[in-house]
Amino acid sequence: MKHIFIVNPYAGSMTFANNLRQQLEKMNGFEYFLFNSRYTGNETELTRKIIDFFPQEQLRIYACGGSGTLRNVLEGVGENPNVELAFYPCGMTNDFLKCFTPEDRTRFYDIAELIGGETLVLDSILTNHGRALNTFSCGMDADIMSYIARQHPVRTVGIQIPYSLYTFQALFRLKKMELRIRMDGKDMYGCYDEICWANGCALGGSLCMPKGFSPADGWGSYVLVPSRGHFAFIQILVNLIAQNSDFIQRHARVGTASRMSLIRSDRMPIIANLDGEMVSAAGEWTVELRPSSVRFVVPRGVKLP
Repeated sequence: MKHIFIVNPYAGSMTFANNLRQQLEKMNGFEYFLFNSRYTGNETELTRKIIDFFPQEQLRIYACGGSGTLRNVLEGVGENPNVELAFYPCGMTNDFLKCFTPEDRTRFYDIAELIGGETLVLDSILTNHGRALNTFSCGMDADIMSYIARQHPVRTVGIQIPYSLYTFQALFRLKKMELRIRMDGKDMYGCYDEICWANGCALGGSLCMPKGFSPADGWGSYVLVPSRGHFAFIQILVNLIAQNSDFIQRHARVGTASRMSLIRSDRMPIIANLDGEMVSAAGEWTVELRPSSVRFVVPRGVKLP
């Protein structure tokens, strides 16, 4: 097996990439390839070129950075059975790892644990505009990420993002979307502030999906938040953070499905957040759960709760 490290040198602190190189160099006899990404989305290009260069090889590709880095590497991997996907976290939230217990989560930060790790077969999300491992969402959280994406120094100097400031800005400019949604063949029409389709259990660092779903159960879970004003939306956010499933189920549409499609009534583009990477596209979006599509590397003994 070949070990390939794709590093986003702008994720986390500025010393992250150098520290990783130093750790790998100390592992006597360990052969690897390491590539630094140069711009947003470059991880996808690098991954595809590497897979094309080693078409018959078993590969373990390590996404070294934040949630967006993991998503971009997954986009390059697709559903290739010859590739194992590992995540060495150095992002702001690393949301997908919240599927694991806090004790197990810390073990992902040890690169030796990942190198010696094993794989879990997990589901993933496929849209007609890209893949995700954790969540597809549109609405307020996508607006937050849009504000962040416009702050170019954040990408180039790796400073900590004042996330709460952007949250307040998005709340102040809350934009409802009039949508036609089809969930496993059932049509729904209405105005919504937030649409989230999840394979993982957390979004934006602190928003928690209702309990009882797993990234290996063959189903996508969804939360659709209807537009009822700023105060009602803030109540939903507070209860998502508090994991108050009873409140969420009473005030939002919650459930599981295998496929969703959505289109704006005004035909304007939908700006979607795919694991922290922003994609804007007009017309109908399709979102589906891809069962058992990712061979995800975990430290030995780590299981889903």
